[in-house]
This record gives sequence, C-alpha cells and structure tokens, in this order.
Amino acid sequence: MRRPSCHLTVITATALFLLVGCEPETQPESVTEDSAAIRKSIERLTDAYATRDWEAFAGFFADDGVWMPPDVAPLRGKEAWWSFVQPWWDNSTVLEIGSTTEKLVVIDDWAIEFHSEYQVITFGDSTEAVSLYFKGIWIFRRQGDDSWRITQYIWDEDAPPN
Repeated sequence: MRRPSCHLTVITATALFLLVGCEPETQPESVTEDSAAIRKSIERLTDAYATRDWEAFAGFFADDGVWMPPDVAPLRGKEAWWSFVQPWWDNSTVLEIGSTTEKLVVIDDWAIEFHSEYQVITFGDSTEAVSLYFKGIWIFRRQGDDSWRITQYIWDEDAPPN
C-alpha cells in the first residue's frame, strides 16, 4: 500500500507535466515575480553547494522532500540526502559550477524547473579536474512564508554539450 503523500506527489508531478505545454503566452505579474524568486533561490542554492555550506544548501529543500538520483532508490528527507551526499561532499572540491534553466513553469503554489548543470571538480588530494554534466527537474512548493522550497529533485548524468 502506498502512502497518500506518494499519490499526491505523482498526481502533482503529472499535472505539472501536462500543464507545461499549456502555459499561457503572457504570464501574470505574480508568476513573473514568483519565477524571479525561484531563479534567485537557484543562484543561492548553487553558491551554497559550491562553498560546501550544507546548512544553507539543505535549507532550499522541503523537510519532507525527495531526491531521485540515478540508479538509487528515492531518498526521503534531509538525513537520507546527507547520507548519500556526504562522501561526495567531503571528498571533492568545486572549481566551477553552473546551471541553466531550460524551462520554468509556475502554477499557483507549485513550480517545475527543467535544467542542465555542470561541475568542474577535483576529488580527494588529486589536482586533476573532472567535468561532470547533469540534467534535472526541481519541483518547488510555495511555503507559508512565501518562500519556495524544492520538494523533489530528479536528476541524471548528461553528455557534455556540443
């Protein structure tokens, strides 16, 4: 038996995906403001990741959020995420990082953001830089204080851009 929250997640994700193709040509001002707030959050999240500020980074995610990395069962909640991320976090240095929003759709208190990202990092004591490329989807939910938190992060590795 699935938990009701899983059903809500599937229904919400499906509705957002269906509505992505139905977004109006002209966005209301409130959607534009929400989009700007979300984009600013993404910039700050990227900075927190690059500087390895776990508390700031984790603050962009809802407490009950779900990460869906490739080839791993979904990680539910920040403690599970930290168990997954910590070895990587503690053993790598970010030399360069970037993210490009390919599409951002805001629907009431929900938003979906499709993006590509890259990292140039070193591992352990090595000075050899490694370039990594990812594609992902962040699903945001507006919080009671009008901030936006990521409730789901779905990602996979990607090929380098041409």
